[in-house]
Amino acid sequence: MALGVLALTGCGGSELRGDVLIRADRVFDGERTIEPGALLLRGGEIAAVGEELDAQAERTFDLGDATVLPGFIDLHTHVNDPVMLRGGVTTVRNLGWPLAALRPPGRYGGLRVLMAGPIVTVPDGYPIPAWAPEIALPVRGAADARRAVRILVGRGAAVVKIALEPRFGPMLDLAEIRAIVDEAHRHDRLVTAHVSGHGGTILAVEAGVDELAHMPCGSIGDAVLRSVVEAGIEVVATLDTIKGYGTICGDPVRDAARFVELGGTLLYGSDVPNVRVTGIDAEELRLLREAGLTPEAVLSAGTSRAGEQVGLDPLGTLTAGAPADVIAVRGDARALRDDLARPLLVVAGGRIVRAPRG
Repeated sequence: MALGVLALTGCGGSELRGDVLIRADRVFDGERTIEPGALLLRGGEIAAVGEELDAQAERTFDLGDATVLPGFIDLHTHVNDPVMLRGGVTTVRNLGWPLAALRPPGRYGGLRVLMAGPIVTVPDGYPIPAWAPEIALPVRGAADARRAVRILVGRGAAVVKIALEPRFGPMLDLAEIRAIVDEAHRHDRLVTAHVSGHGGTILAVEAGVDELAHMPCGSIGDAVLRSVVEAGIEVVATLDTIKGYGTICGDPVRDAARFVELGGTLLYGSDVPNVRVTGIDAEELRLLREAGLTPEAVLSAGTSRAGEQVGLDPLGTLTAGAPADVIAVRGDARALRDDLARPLLVVAGGRIVRAPRG
């Protein structure tokens, strides 16, 4: 019996019609795997999904031993490059970019791009001493912090990012962070915080931020991790990047595993270009698995859960009415192999970006 099929009836009967029909041994819909599965795309959206579909389409792909799944949503990048599409990422959230280049959410070269613009900080605070000053927006006091949020929202920011990094200089104080959070929420924007150790994480919790842009590192400790969980703050893990920091961050995978044990939620983000990938970071997915997520929960962290986080669900799912952002990879995607970054098929907004040869 077909699962989750949208039934359409025309003059000639119940056969479905669309632009692209995809069949494979597996379809991961963002939450569960249908075996075998089929997917029909029409007009830039998903028309139907199920075990079998009685459908006709202009193009049909019979992929066999493959998995069809939603295009990945990378919640932490510093790129807007459409090359990410060919590596299986159909949406990126850029969490640090110059104000002059901030653009409203949209598709650029086929890639859906959501931007934060510059990182809100204090004069001489991170990221100014560590990276380029143009990706920082320094503020002085709560009133100035509110103005900064209004500037960002007015330029098209989809999310507001703040820096709470004591290793590189001064930080925003509690009153400034609370002002940022309050103003962002007035404009229906989430606040994500760059944190590293205890101090910044505690401030983020006290101020009511919505998300941490990295897994806190440096043997953070149960008390702080528990406070993040109890506050309902989700964490974009970026474990592959953090592992590259060496001893300064201790064992971030161990900390992430403890966070999961305590009931915390990890989401997928690569921090490209700080990791050298041009698509899905399969190593990041394997580290999420090592931190205690099931294989399907790992895939959800970069698809359905990520779509919810950016407020665009059903983006990140293969359900009727969702955007036709679809990829297909060899074999079983739950194995989390490097094949995930080399998809057979990529469809963005209903447009075929990459198709199997032959």
